[in-house]
Amino acid sequence: MNLGLRNKRALVTAASRGLGLATARALGAEGARVAMTGRSIDSLRREADTIARTGQTETLPLAMDLCDPASITQGVDDVLRRWGGIDILIANTPGPAAGPFVSIDRATWQAALDMTLMPVIDLLHRVIPSMRANGGGRILCITTVGIKTAQPSMVLSNATRLAITGIAKTLSVELASDNILVNTLCPGPIDTDRMVSLIDATQKEKGISREQAEAIWLDEVPLQRMGRAEDFGKLASVLVSDVASYVTGAALAVDGGKSRAY
Repeated sequence: MNLGLRNKRALVTAASRGLGLATARALGAEGARVAMTGRSIDSLRREADTIARTGQTETLPLAMDLCDPASITQGVDDVLRRWGGIDILIANTPGPAAGPFVSIDRATWQAALDMTLMPVIDLLHRVIPSMRANGGGRILCITTVGIKTAQPSMVLSNATRLAITGIAKTLSVELASDNILVNTLCPGPIDTDRMVSLIDATQKEKGISREQAEAIWLDEVPLQRMGRAEDFGKLASVLVSDVASYVTGAALAVDGGKSRAY
């Protein structure tokens, strides 16, 4: 199936690994031009070169600190200067620390807001005017299954990603007349570095074996396995493509069935 992504201009944040990297790879494989951001420019360059060769397309690795609004502004402006616009924004931010509510102090809450929520707001403010000027675009926010089913010891993630979901839902209404579609993808347990760190945190918190900690994360997953990052990336590329031109305001779970509400 031709997704119609050839030469589309995509910006993927936090793309040096995990779900961001998987999404950048999937977009590049469809021929999209992909700007990839991260704090480690060396690893980004290596991944970007591979994506460019594989997809016979153009990539742009950019150093970006998502906790620094000036860095976000500079990165977006670099893409706009290079390509004249942004058709697709994949707003991906690092996951905040795990832990029960009572163990989290105010400073940790502020750090989570600055790392997870505020970068999305800053990115949207910089990218939306370009999309409006170019007649439309696609915005996809990567959140968590925690917006659909509360995950114990993940209150920082549940809360900040719920805020992102509220923003995305609102924008899907406000930007519809501009032909800008806004959706979210809500991953459950997927085999990434982030999942490894969460399993480690569960093992430490409960004083159990790694196998027992992993079983806790998979306990409510009917498929009884971790998801694959590459499959997530492919679904993301479909959702920002012409194939999904009538989908906006959706919050789609990619969780092996973990969130069971309608």
